[in-house]
Amino acid sequence: MRPVAILGAAQTRHVARRDDANYAELAFEVVEALLANTGISHDRIDTVVTASSDFWDGRTISDMAVQDAVGAAGKSASKVSMDGVFALAYAAARVNSGAYKTCLVVAHGKTSEGDPRRISTAAFDPIFERPLGLDDHAALGLEASFHVDPRRGACAISEQQLAVAAADAWTRAARNPNAHRQETRTVDQILDSPLVADPLREDMLAPDSDGACAVLLADEGTGRRLGASVWLEGFACATHAHPIGGFGMGSAPRLSNLAEEACGQAGLEGAHEIEVAEVHDASSVQTMYLHDGLDLRADVLFNPSGGAMGAQPGFATGLVRVTEVYERLARGEGRVGLAHGQTGFVGKAHGVWILRRR
Repeated sequence: MRPVAILGAAQTRHVARRDDANYAELAFEVVEALLANTGISHDRIDTVVTASSDFWDGRTISDMAVQDAVGAAGKSASKVSMDGVFALAYAAARVNSGAYKTCLVVAHGKTSEGDPRRISTAAFDPIFERPLGLDDHAALGLEASFHVDPRRGACAISEQQLAVAAADAWTRAARNPNAHRQETRTVDQILDSPLVADPLREDMLAPDSDGACAVLLADEGTGRRLGASVWLEGFACATHAHPIGGFGMGSAPRLSNLAEEACGQAGLEGAHEIEVAEVHDASSVQTMYLHDGLDLRADVLFNPSGGAMGAQPGFATGLVRVTEVYERLARGEGRVGLAHGQTGFVGKAHGVWILRRR
């Protein structure tokens, strides 16, 4: 892919409930913040891509409710019903097509307006899996069970290790003013939290959050003219088979290959050049295997925001990861970053972006 400039990004504060705003108002809020940060007006945005879900928003053609809010009236606009990292891929393709110079990407999630567990059952096979009563937490528990299975020998993860990884995420999130979780937890407190899906306890799972995120992209000429400092330079994605029993529960699809492919597009020698990484970790076991699966260095600045374990605002979660990496690189805290997002129970689809500061 040709490099695409990031002109700016913004996110809301992510919380358990935003009763003061509906999801269209959340989208409006974050776009207004982005425009204020960049000084760019709506008339300089050529096209818009949003990420939303009919199931989560409780209506068909869910993007219709946010088009006016994000300033898409009279413009070519489209929707991706997946995590925001995939909406970003669609937006980058639009810019690279030469048809548009700028593209606004907006993703939102308002999980407080429904029952996240019941809504998540819609993602399962309707004939064989949905009648079992599975939900996303049950699937994450099955995935974690694989990793703590003692038959894996030295590769097995203990519940203590899961709690340590979760405690680290809580601590990082507490330092992030935008995170949902603003408190710390000790390892003992996490091990004492309610068991949700054996072996995962409540504090080992990413929280259901309300929030939104927006990123503004531009083609190379516009990016250079406006002094963009951070660029999207590589992307890769992969999906698993849909049935939950149709793939190995203990690993994401070709993660190391994804990182290698995205790094290759960016002209990097490999993932060892990545200095900061943000991943969508829906549980603390994912915190651990995503780090290793992406073949990141041991000393990489990993999920400094707390990751999804700090805030998980629906389809905005992956776009928040991109924003967190962008903001750090823009401040000069590293040169190369990786942002990861996923869609579906236990990560049915994964996307990886490479960002570079010039």
